[in-house]
Amino acid sequence: MNNKPLALITGFGGINSAGRSSSHLSYKNLIFDSLQDKDQLEVLQDLAVMEGKIETIGRSWETVSGDSIELKKFLRDNSDEIRSKTMVRKIDRDTYDPEGIILDKIRASAAGQLPSGFDLSSLYQARQHPKGLQMTVFGMSDALGQLGIEWAEIQDRINPDEVAVFSGSCIGQLDKYGFGGLMQSRLKGSRSSSKNLALGLVEMPADFINAYILGSVGRTGHCVGACATFLYNLQIGKEAIESGSSRLVVVGASEAAITPEIVDGFYAMGALSDDKKMLELQALQNESIENGPSQVKACRPFANNIGMVLGESAQFVILMDDALALEVGADIYGSVPSVSSHSDGYKSSISGPGVGNYITVSKCASEAYKLIGAQAFKTKTFVHAHGTGTPANRTTESHILNEVAKTFGIKAWPVTAIKSYLGHSMAPASGDQLITALGTWSKGIIPGIHSTDEVANDVHCSNLNILTEHEEKDPEFFEAALLNAKGFGGNNASALIISPSITKKILREKYSSPKIKSYQSKLNTTQKKSQKHNKSCLKGKYNVVYKFNENVLLGETDIKITKDSISLKGYSKDIKLKS
Repeated sequence: MNNKPLALITGFGGINSAGRSSSHLSYKNLIFDSLQDKDQLEVLQDLAVMEGKIETIGRSWETVSGDSIELKKFLRDNSDEIRSKTMVRKIDRDTYDPEGIILDKIRASAAGQLPSGFDLSSLYQARQHPKGLQMTVFGMSDALGQLGIEWAEIQDRINPDEVAVFSGSCIGQLDKYGFGGLMQSRLKGSRSSSKNLALGLVEMPADFINAYILGSVGRTGHCVGACATFLYNLQIGKEAIESGSSRLVVVGASEAAITPEIVDGFYAMGALSDDKKMLELQALQNESIENGPSQVKACRPFANNIGMVLGESAQFVILMDDALALEVGADIYGSVPSVSSHSDGYKSSISGPGVGNYITVSKCASEAYKLIGAQAFKTKTFVHAHGTGTPANRTTESHILNEVAKTFGIKAWPVTAIKSYLGHSMAPASGDQLITALGTWSKGIIPGIHSTDEVANDVHCSNLNILTEHEEKDPEFFEAALLNAKGFGGNNASALIISPSITKKILREKYSSPKIKSYQSKLNTTQKKSQKHNKSCLKGKYNVVYKFNENVLLGETDIKITKDSISLKGYSKDIKLKS
């Protein structure tokens, strides 16, 4: 065992079309029918509050119209209706085009939208923030709640420059409060605001986290890699932990790209699962077309398919080095020993696949083989495929995964693709994968691809088990997950995530028994605070952190520089300068 710091996943949160990420709730929505009654009720309560269907008055519950209800009965009776407002579904026209600018019929009507009725702007002083930044504020606040440790306590234990934030978007903030307003204002007879340009930038999610949530003066940045963006930032974060330059790293991405312009752009490329092609496919598959396009089945990874579906998401994970995690009593949800990113070399087209993804998957597979052993790698790992639902992806990605499985002696590698539930959220897409993988280690269930019951004939799967149904094992059975992402331009990335049980085993081998016992005593408090966060959210009290114009540091009065250090007002430790 080497002595370099291990990047531990100690907190996570966010929101996507399946709901809130903390407490594994968005994951639980994907496997809803496999849950026990208690877990189902928790998912339904969380969603019903988000959707504005119910609210709490003291200890009692009411509908928004003021009718008293028995909570459990209401949730059970309205289960299907509540869940129908989540995941991939028909585009909400009021959300997509609130001003009625697009007069023609929406030709691709399916999208993975946030739960209907959830108004992020009402949770804090949004000040005309683009939706992607509203999602950032909510998602990062959710991650801090799941962390279960006061931020001030962490700040007191590390130097100010030992925090890093790597987060952003791929396309940018494109609604009317971001670049959308910048581009549309003159056409609509108005003018752009002073915020449109600045708030539209792709790195703005990291900037919001630094300026308004954490108050961080540490390392910051954003690495854009198209649909692999989240994993690109995860790689930088992991490397920052391992090098010792950062002791805590926030990794994330936020994307709200369901706008007329973006939908039209992907439609023009022939990349979307549009209504006409959906009806043709349904007829070909002997599925009913009586009720029109089946939006819930619009994305069909590794099946006979026609295109992808866009989605919305904001996902954040908090990484700590192992020493810090043990010191503060952080809960450990897994670890990140390997992230690989590679390009394709010379290409025939920007959108076409290449060889880079063979390299990234192979490197992560090799690392898993060495880390957990040959037998465990062959039998106790699973894959979250990029799985966009396009004909090209089903053949190219399946060939990559199948060849790697053959090489390492895997007979039936479990493979899932959650874009069938969530849509393709672009920059945070692998964040959706990571959050879902962590969920599997809580319940032992890998979500199967629900939009199809058969794999296409041209899919390479001699050594793969492409899951069209849920795979259920003991929660500690799977020891590692491989996440895979492919992006336009030759942006390929794969990540190896180690399970919490194996991660803790590594830590017990690395640290003394007294150290582990001390950690365990602190962990109980952390978990109680995390559970308190969840209980609060279930009542619609989200504890959103947004510290606009608070504790602002001024260079003239709040900083002191010597040859050895930099001290900042409000920070208990100094930034050390190298002699």
